[in-house]
Amino acid sequence: MNFRSLQCFVILAEELNFSRAAERLHIAQPALSQQIRLLEERLGTQLVDRAQRPLRLTEAGHYLCTEARQILGSWEQASLGAQEIGVGRRGWLSIGFTRSAMYSILPPALKAFHHAYPEVELKLFEMLTEEQTDALRDLRIHVGIGRQPLDIPGCTSYTLLREHVVAVLSPDHPLAARKKVRIAELADTPLIVYPKHQNAQFKHTVQSLYRDAGVTPFIAHQAYEIQTAIALVAAGLGVTFVGESVARHGRADVVFRPLAGPGASLWSTLAATFRSEDDSAHLHAFLRCLPPSLDSPTL
Repeated sequence: MNFRSLQCFVILAEELNFSRAAERLHIAQPALSQQIRLLEERLGTQLVDRAQRPLRLTEAGHYLCTEARQILGSWEQASLGAQEIGVGRRGWLSIGFTRSAMYSILPPALKAFHHAYPEVELKLFEMLTEEQTDALRDLRIHVGIGRQPLDIPGCTSYTLLREHVVAVLSPDHPLAARKKVRIAELADTPLIVYPKHQNAQFKHTVQSLYRDAGVTPFIAHQAYEIQTAIALVAAGLGVTFVGESVARHGRADVVFRPLAGPGASLWSTLAATFRSEDDSAHLHAFLRCLPPSLDSPTL
């Protein structure tokens, strides 16, 4: 199946007449009939009721026509965008980001970049930090904004934010009234960890907090992302941990408490990671809209 087959079918669906459809497509009628029959054979179902006059689409034909119009429209839009980018009339920048970046550095950076480069098309993809590795390697994103990213061969990372980790408790938790909490005091509270990924660095960092306190946590739930973990805390199902920037944008159904003891010195970071050899002018313009690096010279 190809775009030409879909185009032929959509034109036939609009005309409901092989002769007129073939004329619009600038092909012979037998060639059009063959295209439609081949399409039906590939799909294993009839698309056009040829016994009716005028022709009628079958139920499967109506469905395919709706979907095919969307596919062809997306292809036309993508083709136009590629042409404009290719001749320099348009630019694009693809950004992968973890949700916690939206609580701190990313919104002002996007605002500044869009103000300076309104003609550049921004492609934004929310993804786990661990998913950004493959996205960078596969050239699906220009830059990833992630929490405690792993070192990626051929990529450069700049730390943009360093913040303390705080505990998230339900308001009726026995420790909710405290100004600070110790990890050892949470030993009997089920732990909710995130993100649900085997290489998740933040999850391992939280578990190391418990090890350092001599506590073995009971992991009750593994959430895919931060808001799900906080919602589970609000439901009274356990405790989780977030960066301070998330706490500053808190919600009314949970409380955020700083850590006391050894855990008080734990830092979480947000970093920008990009391919070291990527010389995209728009990428480097966006990097300049981010906060100054905490561990490298200003970009």
